Amino acid sequence: MAKKGERKSISQSASKFGESETSIFPGKTLAAYKTFVLFAFCVLVLMSPYYRGLYFDYELSVFQAIMAGIFILFAIYLYLSKEGFLVNSKLELILLLFMVAYIVPYFFAANRRLALGEFFKYAFYFAVFYVASRISKGKAEKFAILNTLFLSTVGVAFLGYQAAVKLIPETARPLGMAMNGLWVGNMINSTLQYHNTAGTVLAFGFIISLMLAIYSENKLLKSLYFAFSSFIFTAFFYTYSRGSYITLLLALLVFFLLLPREKRILLIFNIAIVGAFVIAFLNKVGANLNEHGKVKLWLVLLFQMLLVFVLTYVFGFVERRLYGISNNIYIAGAAVVGILAIIGFAIALKTHLIPSDMVEKMKSIAMFWKERNFVERMVFYKDGLKIFLKSPVFGYGGGAWVSLYFMYQSYLYFTTQSHNYFLQVLLDTGIVGFCILLIFLWFLFSTSLKAWAKKEQKENIIIAGLVAAAVQLYFHSALDFDFSLASVQVLLFAGLGVLVSTSLQILQKHKQEKVIYTGKTTNFVPALLAIFYLFVIVISLNFRLGNYYANIGQQALQMGNLTAAYSFLSKAVTYDPLSSNALSDYAVALYRIGDQNKDANLIAKADGYFKQAIVNDRFNAKIRFKYAVYLLSHGAIDSGLSQIEEGIKLQPLQPANYELKADAYAKVGDYYLGKGDKEKARKYYEVVLKIPEEINRVKKEKERMPEVIKQDPNSHKFGITEKILQIVNEVKKKI
Repeated sequence: MAKKGERKSISQSASKFGESETSIFPGKTLAAYKTFVLFAFCVLVLMSPYYRGLYFDYELSVFQAIMAGIFILFAIYLYLSKEGFLVNSKLELILLLFMVAYIVPYFFAANRRLALGEFFKYAFYFAVFYVASRISKGKAEKFAILNTLFLSTVGVAFLGYQAAVKLIPETARPLGMAMNGLWVGNMINSTLQYHNTAGTVLAFGFIISLMLAIYSENKLLKSLYFAFSSFIFTAFFYTYSRGSYITLLLALLVFFLLLPREKRILLIFNIAIVGAFVIAFLNKVGANLNEHGKVKLWLVLLFQMLLVFVLTYVFGFVERRLYGISNNIYIAGAAVVGILAIIGFAIALKTHLIPSDMVEKMKSIAMFWKERNFVERMVFYKDGLKIFLKSPVFGYGGGAWVSLYFMYQSYLYFTTQSHNYFLQVLLDTGIVGFCILLIFLWFLFSTSLKAWAKKEQKENIIIAGLVAAAVQLYFHSALDFDFSLASVQVLLFAGLGVLVSTSLQILQKHKQEKVIYTGKTTNFVPALLAIFYLFVIVISLNFRLGNYYANIGQQALQMGNLTAAYSFLSKAVTYDPLSSNALSDYAVALYRIGDQNKDANLIAKADGYFKQAIVNDRFNAKIRFKYAVYLLSHGAIDSGLSQIEEGIKLQPLQPANYELKADAYAKVGDYYLGKGDKEKARKYYEVVLKIPEEINRVKKEKERMPEVIKQDPNSHKFGITEKILQIVNEVKKKI
């Protein structure tokens, strides 16, 4: 029987860093196994932005399955090494609660498939966070992950440049990565396919590169990091992301304030060097961001990086002499550098070192409240709050915005995202999930700051950098839908894992590890997680296959190839039975084949699939209209018209819906008129005649279009269309 002194407390056994544990396996075998797991984890994090930012299920489901496998492998390592596969960190438990908040609304969700999908996303993020925080106990593991984050963002910049000079064809698919949309409208979107998200990811990478440079003691390595920071920073400017321009300044301020005093001097001088050369070369880079710059662009970028490397390397020799200066000289020096930076920026503007279109973007920030983008976002937020008030406690589950915004919009606009992560959480999980998120963020940053307050010089550089990088992503997520691209949160949670691990090291050193650990554990939670992630692998791969077959089946259906559509869509609904689009498309294929072959069973079977699609996605107007076509074409006239009315309630500001209504009621009227039943025909014709009045009433009650939107000739103004007037006039003649 083990002696009491040999028994370790839960917090000790889970939090001692770099100590060997007793194991039934040889140390070298376990070390090699851990290295493999770390390598697999780093590759997954590295590659995540390159597959369209993992925005689409087709790529996301594969990464979810792989991460679930990595989680299980790491759990086995923890068990075999006797470290213990435990879930006793307060942050881990809060994150698990946040996952629960996403699954609770499933049974009354607006869209069950999207609700389950979002739940699996947070299971994905939890696995990333858990592995990153527990595997990064040693310095080597920690910097393997940090350098992975750095290299991943270098790759984002690199692929953006390559696309701009047409060195990557849009049809290319290296390793299955889609290469279309990387350079659009003279802006770097890179593999994230959206310039604002590319901007915030590159800002994140810029901070990580500065942190690694400041941490490094090796002068050559330090200067290399600074050189690559200029590479990232230049690409950042060419995303033209105004929101990221602002949030990066705020994040850099946080970084500066959290750095140890002497490292602040290093940051100021080196940012001045990097910034000066980036701005000096912006026009040169911009002039070569085209198909004629295949060679020149890289020569300019390499020359810029070389100059940054040389100057920061030279500065490294005088760096330490600045550490001993008095506070007064330190403050005065910082002020002088700041003033010179402002003067230099003004000169750069005056001498046209910065491209004119970029200058205009920057100037527009000063009048942001007049910008269409800002006005639109304010409308999105207001409409989002209308949705929230309909289900304030638990929300509508994942995908609430895209499922419901047509119903509550102030004017007709099309956006699948609310453009605000915190609003999205509020709609998806209600006040319960929103509060859990706030608790997680408060505990995360308060714990990090408690560790930072212990003034451990080297570790505080990592804390400062990772807190600033997290601030960058969270701040910008309040302005846009970055976190809807799963890869952004993969980068975030990998960084947060290292942040927590570093904070724990410091708190443990000061005997305060209880700040992070609960001191209690339950054996069933780790066991359930291991089983759960096995299911994640199976379900994610099923969803992937379902998505694949649904896409092919839909194409076949559009081309009129009913046999192929039936074959592929039957597989789609087998692998992904919650997909409302697959279910409704399969129903269409069934009844069309049934109509051709006079098969009543297939026609009846289609009805069941339509109903299931509506149950799974109850606010989807398009499915209602598909169902209406089916019902009307098979004699269920009143039921079909009822589905059209329901569809209009779900999308009241869509003119095309009223065209469908007018056409349907007019044709029903024609049907009864043809049968000689004039009274019944008149009943349906009168509904058509009242549609213009209905549209005017809905417009008066619901449409609230801001002036800046009204002035845009491309805005979607709600009103009576020519097609509706044509149908109305034809009906008038018949009456």
